[in-house]
Amino acid sequence: NTPTILYPEDGLDSSFPQPSTSKTNMRRILKFPNAVYKIVRPGKKLAPNEVLFHVPLWHNKVQIKNYLEEIYNVEIDRVDTAVQLGKSKQVRTRRMRTPLTVKAPDVKKAYVTLRNQTFSYPNLDA
Repeated sequence: NTPTILYPEDGLDSSFPQPSTSKTNMRRILKFPNAVYKIVRPGKKLAPNEVLFHVPLWHNKVQIKNYLEEIYNVEIDRVDTAVQLGKSKQVRTRRMRTPLTVKAPDVKKAYVTLRNQTFSYPNLDA
């Protein structure tokens, strides 16, 4: 039961459901088929109904909630986000007088609270 991804500019035929202009139906259209959401085991203890994801920087809370509800068929109560800036360090080589600054990419974390469900991370040590 995969979600249908609609692209209004592609000229869909009548067999596809046509999106309406109301805001509630426009949110149901998935516009991020190539977005990568990564489940991450947090360093701190979270509530049993809370999950940590690394999400693209350009996604906001509403988009994260709609994406996860459509793809994983879960009910989401709340989404909290935080942007973790990448660390920068200076690299020196023998030929360079001034050091070169190298920066790791920034990461957006989404703390997702599930409604009436619990989540347990798989045990990978066994």
